[in-house]
Amino acid sequence: MKFLVPLASAVLIANASADDPMAKAEWISAQSEISQGKAVQTIIRMTVDDGWHTYWENPGEGGMEISIKADLPEGWSIGELQYPVPKRFMTGELPGFGYEGEIDFPLTLTPPADAAGKMPPLRVKLSWLTCNDNSCVPGDAALELPAQTDAVAVARAYENLPRPLPNATLAADFTDETALLFLSIPEDAEINPAACEVFPVTANVIDAGAKPQFQKQEGNSRVWISTAAKSEYLSEKKPSLEILLVAPNKKSWIITTE
Repeated sequence: MKFLVPLASAVLIANASADDPMAKAEWISAQSEISQGKAVQTIIRMTVDDGWHTYWENPGEGGMEISIKADLPEGWSIGELQYPVPKRFMTGELPGFGYEGEIDFPLTLTPPADAAGKMPPLRVKLSWLTCNDNSCVPGDAALELPAQTDAVAVARAYENLPRPLPNATLAADFTDETALLFLSIPEDAEINPAACEVFPVTANVIDAGAKPQFQKQEGNSRVWISTAAKSEYLSEKKPSLEILLVAPNKKSWIITTE
């Protein structure tokens, strides 16, 4: 968690209480039984109070990504928490990325290869930060499966996740203050980068307050260029970078530098 400006111009840290939690979380599975070691798709559903927000995997300035710790039976494994498309917002004077209202985060579990039958007790602890314009409140929840099941909601959450853009490439050059992005896409790709909102998935490469926008390179229909302010916290000369493109119809794609 980063708070990089004086509290008077940023936010205050408060303690969550049972009467004022700012967010709640529940764990929902697509199924209540397992068979032949097949992966189990679940979602962590967070509901954030009105006027508050929580954070994406790149939280921007002054935020904290959601963390999860698992307590699973022997032989079980857990994937990484997966993040849907975020929003931009300001926390005081700090730009950030994250979520408001109800959000479903996919989380995949893998049982032992010979596992079958009723799902055993599975436990995770979720920790997060919620903020408004004046304060930030850390929260956590101990969650357990099996609990409620909702195969439709789980399938929808997985379907709405950003996807890799096939055969697309991304390159980046950096000056003292600027990141220059070069996006190459196939001619038959059903995407207009100029109409997409661009989010930096990788933290501390592009300034969180920047809003990159791609424009077609003159004379080349496959290459698109964007400039953005470089993050003041970037120390590498040639860092890897992953970006998220979000179209007006809410389709989204992930592209990573080679």
